[in-house]
Amino acid sequence: MKPIAHIYTDLPQKFGIPRNSFLAPHLQGRIMFEPEYALNSAVAGIDSFSHLWLLWRFENGEPGGGAADVAGARAGAAGKTATTASPKPARWSPTVRPPRLGGAERVGVFATRSPFRPNPIGLTCVKLDRVELTDAGPIIHVLGADLRDGTSIYDIKPYIPFADCHPDACGGWIEDAPWHELDVDFPKQLQAEVPAGKLAGLTEVLRQDPRRAGSKHEPTRVYHLAYAGLDVAFTVDGNVLHVVCVN
Repeated sequence: MKPIAHIYTDLPQKFGIPRNSFLAPHLQGRIMFEPEYALNSAVAGIDSFSHLWLLWRFENGEPGGGAADVAGARAGAAGKTATTASPKPARWSPTVRPPRLGGAERVGVFATRSPFRPNPIGLTCVKLDRVELTDAGPIIHVLGADLRDGTSIYDIKPYIPFADCHPDACGGWIEDAPWHELDVDFPKQLQAEVPAGKLAGLTEVLRQDPRRAGSKHEPTRVYHLAYAGLDVAFTVDGNVLHVVCVN
């Protein structure tokens, strides 16, 4: 298989990417097609759906694509030939430590959506914002884009409610481990440093606690999140995340 498109988001690094798209519904993404598939006719009718499934690739065992993948995507978007090395074989483990369990308990990899899989295939449901038709081909704008900037997209399929929604479905072990969110202390003067259209998504990312699952309680440690061209510095004390600087 080969990518049909790449998605461009506000998250250039693994750090900060939400565990699921619905946790940050305002995260923006732009899907731009490879020249072979950049045909406006190929997306005819897609704007009648509210949500889409994206099938994509974890690069080097990292969520949302590795450095080689991102560089290749940007080179393609600029009409250049990428000179990055081929992706390394995916790393995988038969058992993993899900963040939802605090990174302390192990379950089978096929009972999770961990990126450390035999075949590094990702699956995300995003909300369709709008379709932009250009002379260079269509650009699909989506929300809830929990993918790293430059991620390879292998397929796009419509979300069909009567077939894809199962109200009586069981959530397995996840139902016994409800997701915990942080309170975000974000001073108004620092919020002013963030473009208005990016603020909601940033706040949602911070609320999910970007730190590694099971991180030690270090209230004075300053963490840095790359988001939409900004460096967002924050600390975490108990259940409160404090934004301390935005550059």
